[in-house]
Amino acid sequence: MSSRPDMLQATPIQLRSLIVDYLAHNGYSNTVRAFVRDSAIRHIDVDGDEVVQPQMASTLSPNLSESLESSLKQAELRKQIRTEVRCGRIDEAIMLLNKYFPEVLSLSSSLRFEDTLVSSSKMDYLAPNSVYSSHLVLNLRIQAFIEACRTTPLACPPDYTTSESPSSPPSFKVPLDTIDQQTALLNNAQKLYAVVKMLPSEEDISRYMKELESVTGLLAYHVPEDSPVSEYLAQERREAVADQIDYGILYHVKRPVISYLELYARYISTISDILNKLGVKPPPGMINPSTVAKTTSNSKGEVQEIWPSFNLQEFVSTS
Repeated sequence: MSSRPDMLQATPIQLRSLIVDYLAHNGYSNTVRAFVRDSAIRHIDVDGDEVVQPQMASTLSPNLSESLESSLKQAELRKQIRTEVRCGRIDEAIMLLNKYFPEVLSLSSSLRFEDTLVSSSKMDYLAPNSVYSSHLVLNLRIQAFIEACRTTPLACPPDYTTSESPSSPPSFKVPLDTIDQQTALLNNAQKLYAVVKMLPSEEDISRYMKELESVTGLLAYHVPEDSPVSEYLAQERREAVADQIDYGILYHVKRPVISYLELYARYISTISDILNKLGVKPPPGMINPSTVAKTTSNSKGEVQEIWPSFNLQEFVSTS
């Protein structure tokens, strides 16, 4: 790695904490525990014997051990809920939410829009979707309706976070006869419309009414998977709902919606792009010469060095 000013050099403890935060946030529980154990600083006494230290206490803050374990347990539950949604098992996801994170779907919450905002003086990241409980409940109910409209099972995707708890294929009940099934779906659709009309915001009511018009269009087709509205049955829809529920959980437990590693990468990427567009020349020694972008001045034809755009993968591979 090329030399950089001291102000840009993170300490081993900071880097270790950054890695632990990333792994914990994404639910790599066993990996976190192994990493913390294997990367702990070992103290040797004058006789050359290792002095046993409390786990993690030597390199992390005194109370981080308990808080980290709590975060890992929360991450495991989030991951389980996410898996249920991604596999179309909405009722199971709702049961887990009500058991472990009841405030997420609590319609008695006094959450206001202003509460979801942060001061501009803070470097934080807001969830790209609504974290209102009423929106989360409604989106889950809509997804449950979509799952009930399926005529072809959608395979449960592999668990992308760890192989510790392999995902199972979705379970489907024996379908009712056509008339009973259509009647049940129509009743569910009517309930969804009733719930939408109870939303406090006219804007929300209008938006959800339009969505329900499209979603309930699934009922018009014998095989909705081959219909013009089949996009609602795609895996991407499940993923979007799973993301929103995960953001809602993180918000209500007052945790960042993304890891600090991703936050810093986005921050650096944005600042670097701005400096690149402004044609700012990097100070000597601050940027690896091999990554410095070069441009030709239109007036004098001179080649000038400007601040390069940031690419995380390239940065990792060359560091």
